[in-house]
Amino acid sequence: MNERILIVDDEESLRMSLKFKLKSAGFDVDVAVDGEEALEKLKSRRADVVLLDINMPRMSGIEALNQIRQDFPETEAIMLTGFADFSTAIECLKMGARDYLVKPVDTTELVTRVRSLMRSRMSERTLQEVQDRISSILPNDLVAPLRKIQDLLDQASKLERDADAKERKKLLASAREIITKMETNLQGLVDVSKRVSLLEPRERG
Repeated sequence: MNERILIVDDEESLRMSLKFKLKSAGFDVDVAVDGEEALEKLKSRRADVVLLDINMPRMSGIEALNQIRQDFPETEAIMLTGFADFSTAIECLKMGARDYLVKPVDTTELVTRVRSLMRSRMSERTLQEVQDRISSILPNDLVAPLRKIQDLLDQASKLERDADAKERKKLLASAREIITKMETNLQGLVDVSKRVSLLEPRERG
């Protein structure tokens, strides 16, 4: 599925030029004329990234950004600003925007920035998945089984060689079963870690 971009700017010519460039780069693109329309569109269909002009009628880009961060926290924002709004753009970064571009927008640079942001999102999600996976496995599925294996081996080592052969075999079989389960969990960690090294998506033509 192509990443979805929502362009929010009251200047029609800019909206259309950015839309054309991003669609040509392979993104799914929609447009809105101001912050209020953007919020309505996000309610019906979420976007991965919003390109948000700071100065707009009815609802400013700052107001829209604040609302987007509250209602759609998984949607990232790149602010569009004029030179006079430079300090405001910095303030927007503090509010949660991920980047900003100065008008007139270099469309090639825009595509580069959007792709970079997408890679960052993928990295963050995958690393969080690794963290969650490790957190769920280490405390319960590795430490406790290791103690159980040690206990089984200790019991087996105390048995008489001939008289308790069956019991020893049973204990060792239990230990092997636990080891097999641990190997499965460890393989899960390996599979997730491999994904971390393959984070960067293919460049679109």
